[in-house]
Amino acid sequence: MFQSTTKKIVSEIDPDGFTLFPVKSPYDSQNCKPLHLLLKKKKQLFSSREHYAPTPFTLTDIFIDGQDLDFGLSSSIIACFSQDFSTSVKAQVCVDSGHVDVGAHVSGSSSDTMSSVEMRKHTISDRTLLDAAKDRKVNREHPFVKQMKNNMVYVILEVIETEHACSVNNSAKAATGLKFLMKLLKAEAEVGMSQEKKLTFPAGTSIAYKVSELKIGQNDTLDLNWEKCYECFKTSSSDKKEPLATILAELTKMCVDKKPLFLNVILEILGHGDSLTVLDEMLDQILDNLQPDFQVLDRTEEDNRACVEKMLDLLGIKREVPPGETLALTPESRAIIRATNILIRSLSEMDPETLILLASSVKAEIISKQLKLVTIIDDRWPDGPVYQREDEEDPEKFLITQFTDEEFEITQHVMEEVGFQLDRESASVLRIMNQKQGDVLALFAALYALNALCD
Repeated sequence: MFQSTTKKIVSEIDPDGFTLFPVKSPYDSQNCKPLHLLLKKKKQLFSSREHYAPTPFTLTDIFIDGQDLDFGLSSSIIACFSQDFSTSVKAQVCVDSGHVDVGAHVSGSSSDTMSSVEMRKHTISDRTLLDAAKDRKVNREHPFVKQMKNNMVYVILEVIETEHACSVNNSAKAATGLKFLMKLLKAEAEVGMSQEKKLTFPAGTSIAYKVSELKIGQNDTLDLNWEKCYECFKTSSSDKKEPLATILAELTKMCVDKKPLFLNVILEILGHGDSLTVLDEMLDQILDNLQPDFQVLDRTEEDNRACVEKMLDLLGIKREVPPGETLALTPESRAIIRATNILIRSLSEMDPETLILLASSVKAEIISKQLKLVTIIDDRWPDGPVYQREDEEDPEKFLITQFTDEEFEITQHVMEEVGFQLDRESASVLRIMNQKQGDVLALFAALYALNALCD
C-alpha cells in the first residue's frame, strides 16, 4: 500500500516523471531526508529511469572533519492530495461437452480512499550546498566512500513530506466458484475472500525525493558532475521481448508438481503488492550470490512476510545461511530465480488494481489470449495512436472477438493500464501515444511468465 500510494501521488505532482522518485517503503522514509546519501542501482528492465537505494549515511558523515553544514533549507507547502478510487471485475467461463457442463467464475473489487494530505517541500539548491561544503574534503577511508564504484556521490537535495498525519484505506474482495454438472452428479463450490487494510502516514513522512549528482575531484572536494548526460532508451519494447522470453521460458521447465505451488504463491503476491518490493530486493541479493537479509522480514507485515517466505522456500533459499555469505546455486536454480526476479519486477511496475485484474485473468484462464493480444498489437503499432481499419482482417481483431463479454471486460481494463483502448463492437484497438514502452514490456513479461506457469 505504501509504495502504490506514493507512486500515485508522485504521478500527480510530477506527471512526466523526470524529477521526483517515490519512496518505496515506510522503513526508507527516515533515510529519505535532505543530505542523505543514495546508492545507485542497476537500471531496471522496465524503466529508463535511474534507481537508487536510500542509506542512513548523510553527506556530513563522509567529510573528514565530520562537522555539520551551515546552510538555509527552503520549506514551503506545495499541494494537497486526496483519492477515492474503486474498481470491480468479474468473469465466467463455461464449457459444454456432451453430458458434462463445467463452469467457473471469478469476481473481484478493490477500493482505495486516501484522506486529504497536505504536502510540504524541503529543498536546498546545488549551488547553496557546494558553497556550504567549499574546501571540505571527503574521507576516502569512510566505509560508504570505499564501496563506491566511482567518484560520484548521489545525495538527496529535495524531499516532499506529509505536513499532517493522513491515512489510506484499502478494501479488496474476491470470490471464485466452480460448478460441475452431469446427469447423475451435481457439485458446486464457492470461495470468498475479503481484505481490509489501513495505513497511517505520520506527519513528516517522506513521500518523494529529488537526487543530485556530485563528483569527488582530485583534491577530494565536491563539485557538480558537469559531464553528466541523460540517455534515453532507443531500443523498442519489441526488441527486448525476445531475450525476455528466453529467460522467462525457464519457468516452463519447472517440474509439473511444483508449477501449481509456484502459481498459487504468485496469486497470493498479487493480492499483497507490498511484498513485491521486499522480494525484489532479496532476489537481487540472491542473484549476486549472497544470502538475502531475512531481518527485513521481521519489519514486514505478516501477510507480506508469509508471501515472501513461501516464494523463497520454493526457490530453495533458507534462513540458516547467515546474511552476506556466498550462496552455491546450480545453473538450473539460478535460471529459475532470474526468471522469477523478472516476473516480480514486472509486477512491481503495476498498480494494485492491475494486479487484481491479472489474478482474475488467471482464474478465468485467459492469460494466453491476453499474451497473444499484447504481443501482436505492440509489435504492429510500436509508435503512437493508430486505429485499426475496418476492412482489415487483423489477428488482434479476431482475438478480441473470441473473448466473452466478461473476459473482454477484464482484458479491457488490463490493456487500458498500458495504453491500449479496446472497442468491443468494432473489435478495434487504439494505442495512446503518451504511454511508456516500459509499461507494455512489464505487462508482456508478467503475462508470459503467468502463461508459462498455467501451461
